[in-house]
Amino acid sequence: MSVTHQARVLELDSQIELLERLQLLTQFTSNFVTVSGASGAGKTWLAQRFLETWAQDKNQALLMCHPNQTDEQRRTTILTQLLSEPLFNPADSLVESFTRNMEHEACDIVIVVDDAHLLNESLLSELWLLLMQAQHYNRWRMNIVLFTRVASLDALFRRLSHGQDIKPIELEIESLSSQEAERFLEQLVMRYVEDDMERRVRNAYRTVARRPGEIMALLDQKVEKKIVIRSIIGSPINIALVVLLLFTMIGGGYWWMMGQPTPDETAQQITGEIEQTVIPTLEQPQTNSAAETSINSESAEQQSGALDPSFIGAEDDSTALPPEVVEKPESVGVIDDDSQRVVITSEVVDALLENEAQQADITEIEQFVDDTRQPVEADSASPAKPVIGFSFAKDELNDFSPRSYTLQLAAVNSLAEVQNFLDRYDLNNKVMVYPTLRDGVEWFIITYQNYPTIQVARDAVGGLPEPIQRLGPWAKSLNQVQREIARSN
Repeated sequence: MSVTHQARVLELDSQIELLERLQLLTQFTSNFVTVSGASGAGKTWLAQRFLETWAQDKNQALLMCHPNQTDEQRRTTILTQLLSEPLFNPADSLVESFTRNMEHEACDIVIVVDDAHLLNESLLSELWLLLMQAQHYNRWRMNIVLFTRVASLDALFRRLSHGQDIKPIELEIESLSSQEAERFLEQLVMRYVEDDMERRVRNAYRTVARRPGEIMALLDQKVEKKIVIRSIIGSPINIALVVLLLFTMIGGGYWWMMGQPTPDETAQQITGEIEQTVIPTLEQPQTNSAAETSINSESAEQQSGALDPSFIGAEDDSTALPPEVVEKPESVGVIDDDSQRVVITSEVVDALLENEAQQADITEIEQFVDDTRQPVEADSASPAKPVIGFSFAKDELNDFSPRSYTLQLAAVNSLAEVQNFLDRYDLNNKVMVYPTLRDGVEWFIITYQNYPTIQVARDAVGGLPEPIQRLGPWAKSLNQVQREIARSN
């Protein structure tokens, strides 16, 4: 659940009891503990509070699961927090990588996984096998604590622990008592609520479950908006008016659509208008005598043979008709739309038509062609190398307290890769870069900000942009950073 800084110092009796049991289980032996609770029970806060206050003497690793993480990213997050100079392949299992680095070393570690129900069965099996491996090394003390939903992993761990002496220890986060819920509401919610919203928030509190997450959600702006909307439209009269308005709008739209002409009626109307614009035929001039009519008829029969009686006496009026429509007009200099166009001035065209092209000034055309070639030649040039726009922050990092922490975002082998990384994630002038040597190979480490404690650094990961969170940034001690800088010198 999302809590403010004040919430970290408000430990209720039920939460203190659960944290004390976790401390006792992880103090002297190696155990596999699952802490289950419903949504909003406070699993995330309890996981961070356990590492911050109740497991300070142990080497810690915190994995906050997200749906878009891969198994390689999760293994990297765990191992880079446990090992000072990790040398491992993210594709290898946790057992192989940890044993390879710590086989001859003593360790007392605790691995805490939040939202463990998002892990794949394969990675959960690796965590269980890692605990089994710790039983064979007397100098290893290893505790794995999973915070998950209620009964989401019971079936899997029953299969993993079948026939073995070690069984997972199951703890459950109970709902707050009425007294604890009231105290939680007053200290963490009501003191931040506006006076005009206090009554509404208290009314909403009566309907929520007695869990920290549900109570903290009362501060959410969305909840306040829902309360305001319900107060506005809560009256039956207002609801009836809204429904009536909707029906009126629907009826008006339907009436407007029915008043529009159909496609057939529109086509008939257009056809009628076209028929009215047809050029009428010229009327046949009347002859004054039957003799002239007879002469015209005989001459027409002689010229065209036997004709339809209706065409006798008709005259050729083709000169009164409009000119024929040309489907494809003739044009000069037609080119494709995708190619370069050359505009020819009217003076050049007139000169060509008068057979005086040799006297026309075509310098304007040549200049335009030269101008159009320049962008093409510029595009064919090879891309420029990235310009290095950052500088090392060795002095700034050495000035920080060795007890403070920073977030390591990436480690690359060249300055160009560093600049590409900064440009890709828009981190120019926002990070601190320093060089170091590992096994004779030069590395460039990219770090972000400085934090007083490891917990503050881990909390800051949630405030980074989503693409950077997917890289798996991890908290790194400034003591180790300053040692690596000294090694490069």
